[in-house]
Amino acid sequence: MAIAEIGNREAGAGRVSERNPDDILFRTYSYQNGKGQETVYYAKDCVEISLDSYKIPPTADNYEEIRNMLKAQSGSRIASLENRMFYETYEIMQDYYDKKLSRDEVKDIFKEYFYHYVGTSAKKAESAGNAESQGTKKAVLRTGDGTALATRYLAGLYEHFSRANTRNACTRNQKEGKELMERNGMSSSGAVYYNADWYYACEEMQQLFRDTADELADEYGVEHVDYKYVEKNTKFTLDGGITYNGVWDARVWQMNSQSAVRGGMIDENMAPPEGFVYCSSHYAWNGKGDTQGIQEEIRNRRKGYSSMMFLTASAQQTQIGGSLLLDPKHYGSSSQWKDNDVYRQGISFLSNFNIYWGCRGSRWEFMACGK
Repeated sequence: MAIAEIGNREAGAGRVSERNPDDILFRTYSYQNGKGQETVYYAKDCVEISLDSYKIPPTADNYEEIRNMLKAQSGSRIASLENRMFYETYEIMQDYYDKKLSRDEVKDIFKEYFYHYVGTSAKKAESAGNAESQGTKKAVLRTGDGTALATRYLAGLYEHFSRANTRNACTRNQKEGKELMERNGMSSSGAVYYNADWYYACEEMQQLFRDTADELADEYGVEHVDYKYVEKNTKFTLDGGITYNGVWDARVWQMNSQSAVRGGMIDENMAPPEGFVYCSSHYAWNGKGDTQGIQEEIRNRRKGYSSMMFLTASAQQTQIGGSLLLDPKHYGSSSQWKDNDVYRQGISFLSNFNIYWGCRGSRWEFMACGK
């Protein structure tokens, strides 16, 4: 398949000079080498495209991508985007958490993907602004069942960006916990770690995706995405879905599937108290770890908190069952915490983990809360 490409441009940048806009068949958009890039396809440079006659050669470049762009997809409320989105969105969010991209740059990239999915005709209609063009715009964006195709594309983008966001945030949480524990003499084998900072960092980006999708829906005059529907019906359920707590929960199970640690969040929609940190080590607790060092690291990251609570429990021969921190006898909670809201919120969220150790052995646990 012959392709004419007229320059790659970054998300949000002005469009490059085009030889004849009316001859453009469609545009595609991708994230490569740290930036969003557009490719333009001209009708005269491509073979005839028709889903009815299947004149797209199966061996042609971007065969599946072209078919997906032309398909109405009227049978689903979430657009099934091409496979490359699986990888590209992950790279985008990886670059964001590596501080190579800003929030605004991620937002621009999200919007550019949408503009190219809904098609050139809709984009032309938007820029023209007259009644005839607006009618064309609505026709392009709607399918036979009356459901906005644009809304389904927004739902598909939300699904893929959410998948990438939650997994990158959970990876940062996992890496941080491993380094924190090993740096202070604890074993990270069979460990569990949860830092609420990563939950809120992830949720901040989730809200950015929702707000951006709503802006685009308003711009094109279509209904907003039902985000709860997308989260419940995502195809990425096997590894935790597209919420932070769901992915964290799945990883705890996967990482410890060969050990005696089991668990599952009772309510994945429950938000952690701000400042909440929990970590535990199931193996080789010998009393030599630097628990004070962990406390100091946590405290230094939360200098803006007016008060902090630290609970530590350890035992050489623990009983089969749940967290040691759920029973005050293991840490001798001081009276100042008994009626404290921070204490109650921390214990409540820890109870929501529903973590269960299925064998006896040495164990160490730590929890921090603050306000």
